[in-house]
Amino acid sequence: MRYLKFIIGLVFALTLFACGEESDPGKDPVEEIEQWLVAEYSFESSLDYDDSFNEVELDVLFLHEEGAEYFIPAFWDGDSTWRVRFAPPLQGSWTYNTRCSDTENDGLHGLTGEFRCVSYTGEHLIYQKGFIRALPGNRYFTYDDGTPFFYLGDTHANIPANRLENFKTIIDKRVEQGFTIIQSQPLEAGYDLSNGLTENDLSYFSNLDERFKYVADRGLVHANAQFFFVSTLGWNRANYPDAYLEKLARYWVARYSAYPVLWTTAQECDNDFNFAEHQHDYYTAETNPWKRVASYMHQYDPYKHPLTAHMEYAGYTLASTSSFREVEGHNWWAVQWSPRKDGVMYSEVPRNFKEKGQGKVTILFEGSFDYLWTNHFGARMQGWSAYLNGMYGYGYGAADIWLYNSTYNMDAPTIRDGITVTIEQKQTKWPESMEFETAYQLGYMKDFFQDIPWWELFPRFDSQQWLYNMGSYYALASIASELYVVYFYNRDLNTGRIRNLNNTSYTVQWFNPRTGLYISSETVTIRDGTYQIGDKPDENDWVLLMKKAN
Repeated sequence: MRYLKFIIGLVFALTLFACGEESDPGKDPVEEIEQWLVAEYSFESSLDYDDSFNEVELDVLFLHEEGAEYFIPAFWDGDSTWRVRFAPPLQGSWTYNTRCSDTENDGLHGLTGEFRCVSYTGEHLIYQKGFIRALPGNRYFTYDDGTPFFYLGDTHANIPANRLENFKTIIDKRVEQGFTIIQSQPLEAGYDLSNGLTENDLSYFSNLDERFKYVADRGLVHANAQFFFVSTLGWNRANYPDAYLEKLARYWVARYSAYPVLWTTAQECDNDFNFAEHQHDYYTAETNPWKRVASYMHQYDPYKHPLTAHMEYAGYTLASTSSFREVEGHNWWAVQWSPRKDGVMYSEVPRNFKEKGQGKVTILFEGSFDYLWTNHFGARMQGWSAYLNGMYGYGYGAADIWLYNSTYNMDAPTIRDGITVTIEQKQTKWPESMEFETAYQLGYMKDFFQDIPWWELFPRFDSQQWLYNMGSYYALASIASELYVVYFYNRDLNTGRIRNLNNTSYTVQWFNPRTGLYISSETVTIRDGTYQIGDKPDENDWVLLMKKAN
């Protein structure tokens, strides 16, 4: 009995002690941060420097309770202020400690802290499922949890140029329309990095920060290029020695890697920004300095975000001729391709990326922009053509959004593939182009594909084994003989005969890519492995969905 009383008393005392610990008013509660969201910490230097950007480096080691380590570069943000941004990828307890290159600086070196990462409670898939990955052998992006990510992008070449409130309006609209990606470049950013990164540049970086943050807050992934326009490392190469490029890459990673991002290096830098073609004495594919930038980005990026180099037009550069093929960290293709819209599709370009693309993710990153080089039909057609030709993603662009306040190519109409874009159409301003029917129709395309296992679709190109063509223009992909998707874009009623079917029952449906609606559904029984499609519903573009009946 004495022993029993002793044990009861001990348990009671320990309970009181634990309760007292939990309610101790002198102990600060551990900060809680939701998984994948940015946690920002600032530090104040105790020493003054003439050139903080070049004289000091600060890193922060984040350590998870189960041993995972993330070594995050911090960035100088003016005066004596340094900041680090970290998006915890694991739930549980974390600690951090700072490591400064100047160990005598007790405002930056040897500081510690802790927080607890808890489950994300919001509505955005990118934080529910985790940052985007390019897994070896996968031809499509996935979330961190392994589920497929549907890439539908909107292009903003001079992202800092439009007013922030206008930019937010466009982003909100793109979210409503179903876009998942913002493709940007920092053209017209305002800073001048040719003489080093100085205090004068930081307000412009803050402007970029606001845009990066808003894209992330709205649950979009940001495919962004680095620093400035691609030609800067040609005509002004002397001001950017490799050691400085490395520091700039480290700085870019420090400011932006904690957001859901993809790195695209620079506009059309793969393989040489056409310098050889135009006989500029800048650099060749072999000496391309942007390859170093890509390597530095990969080196310092703690999350190893997917990395590519925006490619030149497919007539100049394909997967087989890319100068970035073997660059460390390069794991997806940002293709520039405008498929023919008034004739049979040439399959050489998508076939090259499928057969010579090293198994990397392939995205139609840039085609002809809406009301610049094509019309609504042409921009819509490119999206369907991408996904049915093994490019599991499409980057759309619209007048005055792809390049705000542009005068580029506006002095004459453009006629391509039988499509005329007038000067007046090219001068459309962003409040109108934001509402182009194409953007909504690409959302319908996304909904269509997300109703089927689109990542399993296999492009059949122009193979007669899969479709005997009867005067139509089309793109076709299938999942074995189980499911077929055919996009017909000829401006008449012609179709063809689907082949390689099993002798069983299939459901056949016509989908209208302009309205997002199915107009018919029937079940057919296959007896000889083929199906005669019959006429399209009308002379517009249509999608045929044929799948094996349950």
